[in-house]
Amino acid sequence: MKKIIFCFLFFTLFCLIPCCDKLEYVPVDQLSNESISQNRELLKNVTIGSYSRIRESNYVRLRHFMQELPGDDLAWCKQSGDHLNNTYGYLHLVNSTASLNFWRQAYYGIYSTNRVIESIDSNDTPEMLQLKGENLFLRALMHYDLVRIFSRPYSQNPETNLGIMIRDKTEIELPSRSTVEETFKFIENDLLESAKLMTEKKSSIYASKEVAWALLSRLYLYMGEYSKAIEFANEVINSERYSLIPTNQLASYYTIVPENNNETIFAVKFRTSENLGKQGIGSLYHEDGGWGEIYVSTSYLKLIYQNTNDERIKFIQPKYSLDNQGNKIPDVSEVSGFKVEKREGYSKYFNLKYTLQDGVKMLASPVILRLAEMYLIKAEAYAKTPGMEDQALEMVNVIRKRAGLTGNQLFSRSNLKGYQSVLDIVLDERRLELAWEGHRSYDLFRNNQTLKRDYTFGESFAGPSTIPPTSPRIVHYIPEIEITLNPNLVQNP
Repeated sequence: MKKIIFCFLFFTLFCLIPCCDKLEYVPVDQLSNESISQNRELLKNVTIGSYSRIRESNYVRLRHFMQELPGDDLAWCKQSGDHLNNTYGYLHLVNSTASLNFWRQAYYGIYSTNRVIESIDSNDTPEMLQLKGENLFLRALMHYDLVRIFSRPYSQNPETNLGIMIRDKTEIELPSRSTVEETFKFIENDLLESAKLMTEKKSSIYASKEVAWALLSRLYLYMGEYSKAIEFANEVINSERYSLIPTNQLASYYTIVPENNNETIFAVKFRTSENLGKQGIGSLYHEDGGWGEIYVSTSYLKLIYQNTNDERIKFIQPKYSLDNQGNKIPDVSEVSGFKVEKREGYSKYFNLKYTLQDGVKMLASPVILRLAEMYLIKAEAYAKTPGMEDQALEMVNVIRKRAGLTGNQLFSRSNLKGYQSVLDIVLDERRLELAWEGHRSYDLFRNNQTLKRDYTFGESFAGPSTIPPTSPRIVHYIPEIEITLNPNLVQNP
């Protein structure tokens, strides 16, 4: 009993002792910002975490579909409760879970990069400056993805149209939206600085100066600075780090892990043990291990089947209807020439770009930048530069030759094959080469062209059949809850 009384009195006395003003309580499972900033190994770990952010499903999967679904290279055969279906139908919601999850995941990642960037000064070792450069690239990439999804094209009044929140520090604040022009300038500066700081030659699943140059080339194309777009595309091409995959290997491009593919500049790597299965990108594109609800559009099929020896046709897998002997059934109504199974009236032509990496169903490492795009950036920049049309067609033919096309299948100024302009040729070649990689709708809208969905029908599609570049529908709403939390944000029309 005496021991109990003594313990009680000791505890009471201890509680009455005035506490030191500087006493701090830190959770045992967390590190302070100061401890991270002063520890080089921890900064490396934070950088790994930043790469991991863009591998999260709420980033890489939503990034893909929010950029690809607005295009005209695919057809979703059914209505879905997934808010990504609203992205496909241009029927955006202010409370879209897809928009909210992507927005937050991107800004979480940006905060992580800022923690490293702020901790490394300009006089540090080459190893740490490389680290800073990688984080600058990742910060630029995430801002770039955000501005593409939530803002209007740069070609449409960038000095007044609203971009996104620029987050260049970890300081807690409630910023307003910068203009599109200001956002692109911020991304440009980050990429230029990152390219200067990165001196290590890393594999294509990490940032390097060549990766920064590649994104700069695309950025300048979007900004209409064509000489700079050509300059940085040439920096990548002339670096001799990359080469176009040979024609006889083209069909297997996306089954090769990024580090072993000489054409891939930057990709988000997934290992076999990390296969997302039915939660992965490819699950909507193929039913062999996936849901198989999104097919190749008839407008794309008609374009690529103009040349049946085009190797890129092999990225498409029709699900043929077979007779009792297991033979394909001729059908002149199908572009493939044979009867194809249908669902909700849509022919099942599957896209193979997001499955079968290393032969594993639904395993894929999404490619963000690759060498073929650099040639096509040069082609478009040349096409928009007076007197450079021949050079534009030369770049187009580089890609067509790699696809196995020859002779009269190539373009020349004297043979545009019915096209009205060299730019139209370039845009169609971009469509053929970069299908399902998140480019198509942006290519149309930034070039003031209308997107057509005349191949959609029935209850599976409730959106508009044509979407002009001036439509307010071409951008997503800022998540409503984010505007509630930050009243400085202004909603898109």
